[in-house]
Amino acid sequence: MSLLCGLTFAQSAAKVVHMNIARQQADANTLSLAAVNVHHSAYAVNISVGNPPQYMSVQIDTGSSDLVLLGNSSCLDPNALCNPTFAASAGITPQFFDPTKSNTTQDLTPILGNFSISYGGGNTDSGTWLADTVGLNGMTLVNQTFGLTQSINNPNKANIIPIMGVGFPANEAGQTPYPSVIQQMKSQGLIEVEAYSVWLNDPNAQAGSILFGGIDTAKYSGSLAAVPMVNDPDTGKIDRFLVPWTSLNYTSADGNSTLYSGATAALLDSGSTAVALPVEIALQLANGLGLSPQADGPALVNCELGTYGDSFTFGFNNDPNAVITVPLSNFIQPVLLADGSTQVDQAGNPVCMVRVSPSQFSFAILGDIFMSAGYFVFDLDNTIVSMAQANLNTTESSIIALASSSGVGATTVSASVMVTALPSTTGTSAPLEIIATATAKTVSIQSVSPTLKLGSATAKAGGTATGSATGGSASATTSSAANRGLQPFAQGATFIFAGLVTLMVLLGGSCMLLA
Repeated sequence: MSLLCGLTFAQSAAKVVHMNIARQQADANTLSLAAVNVHHSAYAVNISVGNPPQYMSVQIDTGSSDLVLLGNSSCLDPNALCNPTFAASAGITPQFFDPTKSNTTQDLTPILGNFSISYGGGNTDSGTWLADTVGLNGMTLVNQTFGLTQSINNPNKANIIPIMGVGFPANEAGQTPYPSVIQQMKSQGLIEVEAYSVWLNDPNAQAGSILFGGIDTAKYSGSLAAVPMVNDPDTGKIDRFLVPWTSLNYTSADGNSTLYSGATAALLDSGSTAVALPVEIALQLANGLGLSPQADGPALVNCELGTYGDSFTFGFNNDPNAVITVPLSNFIQPVLLADGSTQVDQAGNPVCMVRVSPSQFSFAILGDIFMSAGYFVFDLDNTIVSMAQANLNTTESSIIALASSSGVGATTVSASVMVTALPSTTGTSAPLEIIATATAKTVSIQSVSPTLKLGSATAKAGGTATGSATGGSASATTSSAANRGLQPFAQGATFIFAGLVTLMVLLGGSCMLLA
């Protein structure tokens, strides 16, 4: 029985590595449940490393490809998860790997060179390459390669936690290729295919899951739609989880608005907390949602905006079945003060930031606030992502192991569009900035309840290269702004880009590997 355009159901004994993903810290001496809750953003699993085992939580990151652990010296950074003060603020025990306490650690630096990796948030980690035993929910990988940080350059004060990159090996940071975590799972007989599925679940839920080598049919509704990965605009190769994003619609009680129709490569990145869109579309959303600029922080809205029940629907590959609907509430995040209370406006109402920003890269980025609404199967063997709407908060489970088909693969599905690289935004958007807490108790914002009304705004994505697809004009069909009192502010794009905070690296993890 064919499944996912290149995979079949396993007929023999199931080979699946099942790991729970969670936000609330569990016992540090278990592998059954992982949880790190740092500013409501980490999706992590618990692993063990070394012999005897050292236990830690690592962020699952579809946007990078290396397992990166924190060394002792990394803990000097005040924003590192292993820093005692920072760890205490997150309610956990500091977690780092000490190779001197494992009798199975191997130094691979003579083979792979010095370890160095840069992330989209601007932080750069450097150190050594090691190999050791890695425990995954009761299963074991031997001789798994990983980077151990010894020095961290963290100019944007991003939060730094260990990361398990689960992207393509081609995107690894080593000077010499090495077997990735997924390749090791297959070669050591834990799974049969280089494929895995991700169910992040409701952003407010306690747990989700990642299944290496399998899918859970109870975790999504309808059928999985296969979407081909496309070439990285920067390298011309399929080396990231980039898919052809072709439409964006906004739905409210007032009707439906088409915000974007075109063809742009979009990175599915669980290690990023936000959504980064083409500049014109981010500008439309800022205006349409009524964001109020702030001189020294993110543009803000009344948190009530997240209660309207509005939603965005993202479409892919011009396939009517490849759509994911994301509640507007996913994008709304309260602005917290240092004491944990919520910042308020002049009327005493809680204020929120909207986690959408202009992309500073050649592609859009769809982070965990998008991915939490869907169920995604990443098939590295056939370069396909299959997706469906997630069944949120379900306690049901029906796990099926996957096996390779006999060469059906990627020829079964192909891109229906040609994507184009986004134009450079250098000089138009603010540097990446991390706003974890605010300083002023009260701020001034618009007193209206906005609705998305785009007027004659134009949404374009990509350049005008010969033979490439570009976005068309937005066709807004919303009703009168009087329904919610929309009065878009008159300021231009400048303040919006200065006020929009790019949250892609709130955890220092991973929106993309630059090196």
